[in-house]
Amino acid sequence: MSDRLPAWMKGSDPYEPKGRGGTFAARTLRALAGAIGRLRFQQGREGRRPLPALFKLVLLLAGLLVLSLARKLMVPLFFTALVLVLICFLPGRDLLSVLVTGLFAAALSLVLMLPAMILAPETAFNCLFLVWKVFLSVLMVSLFNHTTQWNHITGALKRLHVPGILIFTLDLTLKYIVLLGRLVSDLLTAYLLRAVGKDRQACSSLGGVLGVTFLRGTEVSRETYEAMVCRGFTDDYGGL
Repeated sequence: MSDRLPAWMKGSDPYEPKGRGGTFAARTLRALAGAIGRLRFQQGREGRRPLPALFKLVLLLAGLLVLSLARKLMVPLFFTALVLVLICFLPGRDLLSVLVTGLFAAALSLVLMLPAMILAPETAFNCLFLVWKVFLSVLMVSLFNHTTQWNHITGALKRLHVPGILIFTLDLTLKYIVLLGRLVSDLLTAYLLRAVGKDRQACSSLGGVLGVTFLRGTEVSRETYEAMVCRGFTDDYGGL
């Protein structure tokens, strides 16, 4: 049977694209997947016997207030030792995330303070002191986020008599960021599976992804509003 086939059917016709297609989309997809993974607040990160979220939130707010008002060197040193002890109990993955977040905030604040340090060298110590405070503050907030579930945080805010409509807005915003982020991730995955070779219309493809996301976000917001109207929402977020 193979002898009867034409020669052109027996030969191979390999295709080698000139360039890698969808490089920007692939990087965007990885960054988006990582961000969405960090926003999954409802997954348990706490231990078997965690401290109450209200207690941790009050300590966090008090610590941030004391740290922001501190002028003596001993206060940041105390908070540095305390934070270092606490992050030692974190898993390796969470430890890396906390440190990267704090270092990024410190680097950004250092870049912003750099012109003042150059123009007025006598203020260098105060600028570095402020950068140190920013680093510790971000570490404390990130540590609180990694050791407390999101529904426990909203419950603690409710106990602190924060208006329910504000908690509802914050909770709904974060949930729909994850929802739309997953939609973008799926769209980019579909685009990558169809991208062969070098795509000269990558910008238009990315614009289509953003357009679909915008339309889906508009539709979801309308459906949420209609559901709230049908259920007689009274601006009281009691589901905490």
